[in-house]
Amino acid sequence: MPQFENKEIFGSLLRTTINVISRRTSEAYANVVVNNVIEDLSSAYSFLRYVHVLGAQYNNEIFDVVNIDDEINTVELSEIGRASVDFLKKITMSMGKNAGYYFIKEIKEDLPTEHERIIVDLGVDFDFLQMEFITKVKESFMYDLENYDIMKYTITVLFEVLNREVGRDSAYKILSDFIQRFSTEHEVLKCVKINDIRAVQGVDIVTVDSDINLVESSNVAAAIQKVVQEINVYFEEKNVFSFVEKIKDALSAEYIVKLSDIGVNFDVIKFSQGVVVKNVLKALVDVLSEYSTRSYAVLLVNNALKKFDEKFVFLKEISIDGLKSSDDLDNIVLPGNIDSIRASELGRALQKTIEGISVSLGEEAGRHFIENFKKRLGKAYLLKIEELGVNLHMIELKRNLLW
Repeated sequence: MPQFENKEIFGSLLRTTINVISRRTSEAYANVVVNNVIEDLSSAYSFLRYVHVLGAQYNNEIFDVVNIDDEINTVELSEIGRASVDFLKKITMSMGKNAGYYFIKEIKEDLPTEHERIIVDLGVDFDFLQMEFITKVKESFMYDLENYDIMKYTITVLFEVLNREVGRDSAYKILSDFIQRFSTEHEVLKCVKINDIRAVQGVDIVTVDSDINLVESSNVAAAIQKVVQEINVYFEEKNVFSFVEKIKDALSAEYIVKLSDIGVNFDVIKFSQGVVVKNVLKALVDVLSEYSTRSYAVLLVNNALKKFDEKFVFLKEISIDGLKSSDDLDNIVLPGNIDSIRASELGRALQKTIEGISVSLGEEAGRHFIENFKKRLGKAYLLKIEELGVNLHMIELKRNLLW
């Protein structure tokens, strides 16, 4: 495992926290709240005098807002660990409702993998801290919300997110179309109406029939899950942004708890299988292009897919169009039923494809292939393919045995 100094590890935790807070609020707010927590903890941890967070007037993209003196490297690791735990607890309390339901989890996922492992070894249990936060939210949220409240609030938040990202006209059209489209499959959506506030002033954007309170809450959850999932797929296929991540940031912690209780699972709908496959294939081509031409990289990936298409028949319908000049996800052709393919089967197919490419490379090109592939693919998609059963570590071991 690479060796890192205290300065780099603690700095990484602070910068990641600032980035997560910035997504929910603003860079200025993030700088201020982190600085305030560091100052509050400095009486308990004297080494925090070595930590300096620049003020609200500094832009995170231009300045490194976290500056740490080298003297911190002399501090005991156990002390850094205890301070990190107290920092995360206090920052969550300071954020209040702005923390959001997934605050601690997001910090964990956004940290560089090597830094996360070291911080965990120092005694920071991110999963426990996340559950502790959820428990406190549930304890403070004692009153019951009915289906009417849940549906009206959630659909309103969907509109607000769409409005910010694509404008009011598109937001109205997209949300109206999706709710109408799935109202046959999920009849509870017939209780929901999106009002065209462009033409009628003084009305709420969302109207919900009170009869929705007579419906099983699980049906409300299924309808919300479907709408969010399909809008998320709509934007990810365009390679614009992750809609579900925007929703998770916008929903209050209390409502996310309630949505989770009735059966809405945002983690499940984070990425469709089609989007995952496209990003895996694109990452493979990008890495292979570093060793050769892009056209040869496309050929190599297509050949790897063909090699296993007898065992995994759906691979016959997956290919990369090497004739197009652009390198975006639209160049990748997938079968129409890609999202209904059994996850374990898709995982085995990806495992074989990546492994086939890895072992076909020469010693020099293949030595860092998996490592470079991980970097290209990104942490979020790495976690997703692991859920599908892809084991990149095993591929590395097999390759090492060959060379």
